[in-house]
Amino acid sequence: MRLAGLPLLLAASLLARPARAAPPLVYVALGDSTAAGVGAEQGGGYPDRIARRLGAAGTPVRLVNLGVPGATAEDLRKGQLPRALGEGAALVTIGIGLNDLLKGRPLAEFARDLEIVSDFVARTKTAVVLSELPDVSRSPFGRASPVSLEQRIAAYNATIRRVAERHGFLVAEVEATSRRAFTGHPELFAKDGFHPSARGYELWADALFPVVERALAPRVQARRGPAAPATR
Repeated sequence: MRLAGLPLLLAASLLARPARAAPPLVYVALGDSTAAGVGAEQGGGYPDRIARRLGAAGTPVRLVNLGVPGATAEDLRKGQLPRALGEGAALVTIGIGLNDLLKGRPLAEFARDLEIVSDFVARTKTAVVLSELPDVSRSPFGRASPVSLEQRIAAYNATIRRVAERHGFLVAEVEATSRRAFTGHPELFAKDGFHPSARGYELWADALFPVVERALAPRVQARRGPAAPATR
């Protein structure tokens, strides 16, 4: 039997096999009813929409959506954070604070909980994006609320930005985007006049997606490998 050519045949066979696709990146969403998609007629909340956009842009992800309707930052810290830390996430988005605000939690307590969550997530070396709160004072629900609602939203968002800066996280500027868009556009809200509609969640995803892409860019480039040298 002739075996001299066998190594060459095996090598040729291995080269002919298609490269195995890399597994999708793990995206963990932490948050409240807006992460869970309450109010959307279809398509889910902003995390589902971000995941689909990433896939369409060539970065498939596996979404682990831990958002819970009604959650405060304390609920997130106690319930969602322990699960998130075990997922091996490449991307984490955090959208929390509306329930803290509406339930009248002191801003200092919200800041403490968000700081603890951020500290633990930062240790995982994952890409993290914090979402500002939308300006729900411009919603049908908000227009019937005290005038101070807009000021309280601004104070919460200032806290979110400070926490993000301390940890080197990126922030999606949802407050200004929503303030411009919400006025005179009730179709951006669900029937309850508070949660976003499907179109409202698309608006939220519009504000988040470029920031998510920027946060993920180093990991995406690492998966793709070094760029091929330019040819003359």
